[in-house]
Amino acid sequence: MRKLLTIVFCWLICVAALAQDAEPRVEPPNRAEEKIPQVVSFTQAFPDFTPPFYSISIEPTGRAEYKSTPKPDQEGDPYVVKFTASEPVRTRVFELARQLHYFRDNFEYTKSRVAFTGTKTLYFKNAKEEHQTSYNWSDNPQVQELTTLFQDIEETIELGRQLEEKYRFDKLGVDAILKTLEQEAKDNRLAELQAIQPILSRVAKDPNLMNISRRRAEFLLTKLPKPELATTVGEQ
Repeated sequence: MRKLLTIVFCWLICVAALAQDAEPRVEPPNRAEEKIPQVVSFTQAFPDFTPPFYSISIEPTGRAEYKSTPKPDQEGDPYVVKFTASEPVRTRVFELARQLHYFRDNFEYTKSRVAFTGTKTLYFKNAKEEHQTSYNWSDNPQVQELTTLFQDIEETIELGRQLEEKYRFDKLGVDAILKTLEQEAKDNRLAELQAIQPILSRVAKDPNLMNISRRRAEFLLTKLPKPELATTVGEQ
């Protein structure tokens, strides 16, 4: 009897092992196949401009990055600012990208000669596809709107960079930069001021600066985009 029980027990163990081997093995996910974030980017390359090269990338979640280099062809130490794009801006960027068929077409103006103002490139990428279009100038209204928006972001961040440098090395020069920022804000030429909020806050709270400089910084802080609940632009 004991011998029979031993045989039955061994048989059950073998059956269990075979059943386990028959179960499908779940392999860990391949990181390379994970979903690539959707992103719209803009670059401008113009040797006669300061900076001669810059790029701005925005994702539907609001994650955004600005990068510029002191020399053409993306050479030199980059200046990088990471920020969260405001909901109206990221919504508009992806809506315009959709209207432009995600940059599948050529938007360069070719009917007559136009002064060169730099090579501009709009770029779209998601998990399935990527497209880009380059131009010097375009008469397409959606392309013009996107170009102006990205150029306003560049101007805002670069003025913030100048403000940081003056604040560190030449406090007497701080007010001139703030005056420029103030006028640009009144002319609605600034975009995504939250990207330079840290330096504006430091200036506004610094008792060693002139009152007029602190008041200008306080005025600019009132122009920051209103806080909003986290939102995500719909996928293509």
